[in-house]
Amino acid sequence: MNKIAHKEYKENEMRNYRKFDFASLRNSRLQNGFWGHRTENYMEIINSMLEALLDEENSARLLNFEIGAGVREGQWKGAFWSDGDCYKFLEGCLYVYQNTNDPKVLEIVEKYTKLIPLNQEKDGYLNTQVTLTDIGRWTDMEHHELYNAGHFFTLAAAHYDITGQDYLIKTARKFSDYLYGVFHTYPKELANFGFNPSQIMGLYDLYRVTENPKDIELAEIFVNMRGSSGNGTDQNQTRTLLREETKAVGHAVTSTYLYSGSIDVYSETGEKALLEANKRIWNDLISKRIYITGGVCPTFIGFSENGDRTYEAHGTEYELPNKIAYNESCANIGAAMWAMRMLETTEDTQYGDWAEQIMYNAGISGSNLSLTRYFYSNPLSYRKEKQIPFVVNDEKELNIQYKHKSSRRWHTFDCWCCPPQLFRTMAGIGRWVYGQNEDTIYVNLFTKCNYVTEDTEIVMTTKYPWEDTIVLDICKAQQQKVKIRIPAWCKNPSVNGESVEPGYYETIVSTGDSIIVKLPMKAVFMQANPNVEQDRGMLAVKRGPVIFCAEGIDNEYKLDELYINPSGEVKEKYDEKLLDGVVLLEVPGKYRKQQEQLYYEYQFAESDTTIKMIPYYAWANREESDMSIWFPMV
Repeated sequence: MNKIAHKEYKENEMRNYRKFDFASLRNSRLQNGFWGHRTENYMEIINSMLEALLDEENSARLLNFEIGAGVREGQWKGAFWSDGDCYKFLEGCLYVYQNTNDPKVLEIVEKYTKLIPLNQEKDGYLNTQVTLTDIGRWTDMEHHELYNAGHFFTLAAAHYDITGQDYLIKTARKFSDYLYGVFHTYPKELANFGFNPSQIMGLYDLYRVTENPKDIELAEIFVNMRGSSGNGTDQNQTRTLLREETKAVGHAVTSTYLYSGSIDVYSETGEKALLEANKRIWNDLISKRIYITGGVCPTFIGFSENGDRTYEAHGTEYELPNKIAYNESCANIGAAMWAMRMLETTEDTQYGDWAEQIMYNAGISGSNLSLTRYFYSNPLSYRKEKQIPFVVNDEKELNIQYKHKSSRRWHTFDCWCCPPQLFRTMAGIGRWVYGQNEDTIYVNLFTKCNYVTEDTEIVMTTKYPWEDTIVLDICKAQQQKVKIRIPAWCKNPSVNGESVEPGYYETIVSTGDSIIVKLPMKAVFMQANPNVEQDRGMLAVKRGPVIFCAEGIDNEYKLDELYINPSGEVKEKYDEKLLDGVVLLEVPGKYRKQQEQLYYEYQFAESDTTIKMIPYYAWANREESDMSIWFPMV
């Protein structure tokens, strides 16, 4: 990143404990492959999001910044986290601008980012839900003051890095100094403050630009304070100090943000207790609490294993229901953010494997293919004739356990946090494709994406995840070490015709070399741990990193009357006209007619059939129909 050369920021004796850093988008340049295609229609996406953000009734509103800046009359409206969601949208726009150099995008960014400093108080405080209302500062953790601050810091850092302009950084610097003044003494009354701790990651992003050690110190203070009061709950990860935690608990966005931020802190302090705690929690998550799609948020309303009431949360051990799975889009992406930070920190490719599985499935199923309509919740099963009640702002809390369930994707909403999360992640995913340290370039994800620096140029060509070949052409390099992630799901991987093992494959390249990576993939049947009662006797289908589902629109029989026959052969076909181009599977199955009674005598009668399946992320992009990932086996 660019660094601001302020004299007072130069003294910094901390070390970087990451194995490598992800590449800037100025070096990692997406082309028109799987991920580049997701934001190819970027002006349609941006204009659609602007329409929502300028809607009086949407929960996230750029209008509030206009009111605070004095360019619009009106009163503050929206969710307490509205500012943060606006910041995420502008961050996504910046990534699009860096990818495209389109001046129309920069014009939109500048129009709204220039309003932000005009909303800042003289002492540095910045939150429109407080400054435009009679809400007092730091009176309620769910006012999301620190959540908004964190996303602003990340936006300011990205804005400076991409445009070179420093007006947002100056605003962020003033805000961070204010926060340091409030929190550096560890005030007991604010011990568990900050519902969603994006400020920890945001402070690290700010530190990377300013090199001000106070930002890392403050980030560590927020990690230390969480759970220090002695009267917290699992819901907000405040019952147990992070360094002592053994499992993933509570709200699945606040947890993944906390874990991600704590790894950012570790990368500068090297404190082993933080890394070990994250490893324990991660191992608990992937062994007991994550869906095959990478969803990490089973329940809207529930209880933790310690008896604390939770919502939008990780479940108890093996609590992974399908139809009522909550799986908030922000939480799934938060888990991928955490996984990629663990990959950077440890060089253990299991984290990259999981990040990839999340991002090809539950990480992107929350948007339609054009990224203009959205799901908050991402279930693994849906029945159009037996829909779960869709509840918005039900004051009586009737059916509250089903809140945010929707049969169709929406445009405006009463909680608009997921759309900009999806947008900024897809627009910025090029940062995750490559990494680098002093002597090594890392290839972490596979998509059409080029790595270009003054000394090195690598061109990646692939149709992954539909085809198994990745070609890395070395257009410029001199005895450059390259490490390529070989995923564990691949049974017979090879590099330039030689068999390799899962993990990072290491090689030395020079100008003119070509690396051909083969990751053979075929559809395989997956089953769940028997402790996942909902999936006992069931099978799912996975091909490479992609999980498949069946929709009623493609199948002759009702999905509840279909059984998978694992002894048959799965047929695969790429269809460029279907759902923007996907592999379609024909899975051998059996049809067994079911009855409507609650219980009835089993009568054996079946016939052969084929279950047609599409990638899970692409469901609900056509007419409304049933959907299932798991099917009973014959």
